[in-house]
Amino acid sequence: MLLKILRCFTRALNGLEEWTLVFVLLTLAFLTAIQVFCRYVLGFSFTWMEELARYVGVFVTFLGAALGVKYGVHFSMDLLYERVTNDRFRHALRAVVHVLSALLLIVIGWYGWVQAEKLFKFGALTSVLQVRKFWFYVPIPLFSFLMAWRFFHLAKKHLASFVRGEPYKPIVID
Repeated sequence: MLLKILRCFTRALNGLEEWTLVFVLLTLAFLTAIQVFCRYVLGFSFTWMEELARYVGVFVTFLGAALGVKYGVHFSMDLLYERVTNDRFRHALRAVVHVLSALLLIVIGWYGWVQAEKLFKFGALTSVLQVRKFWFYVPIPLFSFLMAWRFFHLAKKHLASFVRGEPYKPIVID
């Protein structure tokens, strides 16, 4: 029962992530096009668009990185995996790399949360939009923890393949 709920939650989260990324990227492209048109054709620019584009860029970067972990599209150094011929060792090596990646992302997420918490406590505002900076820093720990969770999930799958003695193949999250 719990496994079924987790699968349903994961499926909903995946759809929400992908559609959010599409919507935010389209919005960013639209705002940037308007900004370029206004600056070079009309001779003026909106300062708030530049600030918003900067913060939306951070959001898109971390959300895109989380989706990159899900689909296994991040670049990696595969030379060692290619040189090792034992499939079980390759699975174990991948599991170790995924666990180390997850631990690093937990550290990044932790310090990102500490920074966001400080901004919330001090009530810092953005210079032009006059919105609390806290909201623009929340995606850093949120998506870092999500990436860490996905790396742990990948490590678990590689360990299961190691135990079952399956042939090595890249694993993505379904």
